[in-house]
Amino acid sequence: MFDGYIRDGAAWRPRTPALILPGGPGHPFRPVAYARFDADIDRFSRFLATGPGLAPGQGAVSLAVTDPYINRVALCALARLGVASAPHDDPAAAHRLAYPPASGAGDPPSPSAAGPQTIALTREQVAAVLAAPCEPLPRLAPDPDALVRVQLSSGTTAAPKRVGYTWGRLEAATLTAVRVYGPGKLGVWVPMTGPDSLMGFGLSVAAWAVGAAVASGVTLETLPALIEAHDQGVCVLTPIQLRNLLTWLPHGFRPRPGWRLQVGGSALPAALAREAMLRITPDVWHGYGATESNRVAAGPAAALADTPGAVGHVPASALVTIEDDDGRPLPDGQSGEVVVRSTRTAPGYLDDPAATAARFDPAANSYRTGDLGRRLADGRLVIEGRLDERMNLGGRKFMPQRLEAPALEVEGVLDAACFAAPGDDGLDQAWLAVTAAPGFDRGRLVRHLATVADLPPLRLAWTDEIPRNAMGKVDRALLRDRLLSARQKP
Repeated sequence: MFDGYIRDGAAWRPRTPALILPGGPGHPFRPVAYARFDADIDRFSRFLATGPGLAPGQGAVSLAVTDPYINRVALCALARLGVASAPHDDPAAAHRLAYPPASGAGDPPSPSAAGPQTIALTREQVAAVLAAPCEPLPRLAPDPDALVRVQLSSGTTAAPKRVGYTWGRLEAATLTAVRVYGPGKLGVWVPMTGPDSLMGFGLSVAAWAVGAAVASGVTLETLPALIEAHDQGVCVLTPIQLRNLLTWLPHGFRPRPGWRLQVGGSALPAALAREAMLRITPDVWHGYGATESNRVAAGPAAALADTPGAVGHVPASALVTIEDDDGRPLPDGQSGEVVVRSTRTAPGYLDDPAATAARFDPAANSYRTGDLGRRLADGRLVIEGRLDERMNLGGRKFMPQRLEAPALEVEGVLDAACFAAPGDDGLDQAWLAVTAAPGFDRGRLVRHLATVADLPPLRLAWTDEIPRNAMGKVDRALLRDRLLSARQKP
């Protein structure tokens, strides 16, 4: 399993950092070498096998482990046992491993409070495990069809669905992640989206595959210091995280030259990319993918800025077609549903045959993304939005990104999201929820949008925060519900 990358690192480069963790006063970051990390994985694996009795075939184990080091140790320990791991909120995991943060107060949740499937660990237990003698576990025979990881789909338009990663599929995904995220890069790899997201999980595995260090427990407030302290690295984050990072950059920030920013999860506004290239690093990339199909397209932001919605070229070992409602391929330039065929594509959703039949064709390794897009003549892929987010404004079809993109170009607009809500006549009309900087001239946004051609009549709603999931995708249904609820108040 992917824990083998750490075992390899312990044998080949034992003193090289495998993790960068939050430190203490005077030492903001603490490295953990591959040899130490690998030994703790063995210790934790033996404990999970002999204590809770976890073993292959018992179902996935969700990790409700907030301590950044124990989270990564437990993740790799489960892989070493051949037990699949899952995000903390996986609703169908067989077990839930719970451990409180190292700096937090209070006791861990009791089994009676957290449910009969919870394995609640105490600080005393964990400290004893990490202090025990190290007895390496025997290596498992690799099974490419064995389940190693469960990921949850984004769930912005429906309940999240469970997507299984086998060892074979994860190997293919890791190879692509190495080529997309970090060609030529070692140093420190920083998954700001967290280990529960596919981007965060995949970046960590890819980093260990090439012998880089994974930064765990980094916040947007501490990220600038990390970028200043290390010569090179790769940071994965969402557009809203990037916007917040630029807002919080300290005075006198001096980044090292060898850093790359990989931005994904939602559309990257061109103005935001330009500011990041000027203030942090010129090496800014944008990408597009899905939990079901893994990485679909990627490219340097500088090569995508001329076309709103452009997300890059499709990497090797994947094929993307643009299809009409009847499944027929469309020529370059025409919009249709994005369909992905790849060895990285899942065969379907776990325990959900109806949803699988609607989206997957296992015989062709294909997945219908539900995204509206088109391919340019030069091969770049353009994403125009979700098909199920297309608004019907009195018979006019309209994609919310066509309004969001120009709004986000206005200086002082921190975030924006378009959604539909019924007007007095009962027909849906376009609304734009906006978060702005203090003192923002609201008339500036109105005047700018008035210059944009072919926009529908719209209304503005000013808010402190746009609701988004962990990958930065807008929860438009929640925006609509909030507006309707506010209207009903006396």
